[in-house]
Amino acid sequence: MKKILIINDLLQGGGVEKLMLDIVNYFHNKYEITVMTKENNNDHKKVLPDNVHYMSFGALNNEYSGNVFAMTVGRIKHRLQINEIKKAINNQKFDVLLCMKEGWTMNDALIFAGDIPYKIAWVHTDYSKSYYTGDIYKTAEAEIAIMKNYNKIICVSKVIEESIKTVIGNPGNLTVTYNPVDKDDIVSKAEEPVEDIFRSERPLFVSVGRLNIQKGYDVLMEVCNLLNSDGYEYDVWIIGGGEKCNNYQVLHSLEDQIRRYHLDNVYLLGAKKNPHKYVRQADWFLSTSRYEGYSYVSQEAAIVGKPLMLTECSGVMELLGLESNGIVMENSFKGIYYGMKKVIENPELSKEYSNRIKIKTHKEYWDDQMQKIEKLFMAEE
Repeated sequence: MKKILIINDLLQGGGVEKLMLDIVNYFHNKYEITVMTKENNNDHKKVLPDNVHYMSFGALNNEYSGNVFAMTVGRIKHRLQINEIKKAINNQKFDVLLCMKEGWTMNDALIFAGDIPYKIAWVHTDYSKSYYTGDIYKTAEAEIAIMKNYNKIICVSKVIEESIKTVIGNPGNLTVTYNPVDKDDIVSKAEEPVEDIFRSERPLFVSVGRLNIQKGYDVLMEVCNLLNSDGYEYDVWIIGGGEKCNNYQVLHSLEDQIRRYHLDNVYLLGAKKNPHKYVRQADWFLSTSRYEGYSYVSQEAAIVGKPLMLTECSGVMELLGLESNGIVMENSFKGIYYGMKKVIENPELSKEYSNRIKIKTHKEYWDDQMQKIEKLFMAEE
């Protein structure tokens, strides 16, 4: 039985973490899997199957205070901890490394597990819209050198593949594989009742995403303020947590906007174990993201049969196929405002677009996409 080590910064969170857990749940009876995360998660036994091992390197950090002696001791301890983890990984003799994210995660995975013979990493970010890894690697050449240590770099959309080539160059090992979605599971969960919030008769927009700056919820609050001032009646439900670091600051900022603008029709519902049942209540699934890779939640909303309103960013046209399957809004305050205004004024559009997206052929079938991923990490055979 092949042994697979999966490395990510978080165990639970957004689309990256969902992809990781989907892979774990799909393959855990076929391969021996260990998951390692930077942030230690004490709930790992509730999240992972019983036969999946878990470890964390979250205790490691480079922040030491005090005098020069204390800092020196801290750095030595840090190096010893790294060596201990590397030794533990080498003793396990893993066959495959799956690194779930670009940036620091891709770099950390090589530090700890660079000796594993076959390595794959994912990139979820459109480099042309958010080249945050430039702050990590400093030069394109340095990032390309890291990427070349992997046998395959999986881009979750064609746009992301092209953005890497354009911004930093082609490492020569890029491939495009769309995120898998479990259609039957999503449809089943969508049927569950919503009991914690009342669904009014007004047009309802539902958005799902972690409360960070990427998702553009700050712009959405401004849009809602103008729509309300113009007398439009509608509701917005936002499903997503804001309990971590910068996300917590974003949560407070959004709450402040809601209070300041008296947005009584906008509801921050927090993170939900089953967001699909909330999406099912919607007239429109709404994404106001500044940038995306290949939106997991939009795929899932389409499976539930909900029409999509998405700001223009990478992967959108790949997801919709033709623009007639959903509404692509200009990625701006004006674009979101006029998009929402249009569908509020024309309620029949919800049913029309819903029917279109239901008959769209979805290429991201669960088994097919999982088997494509499996072929990639079994390619050394």
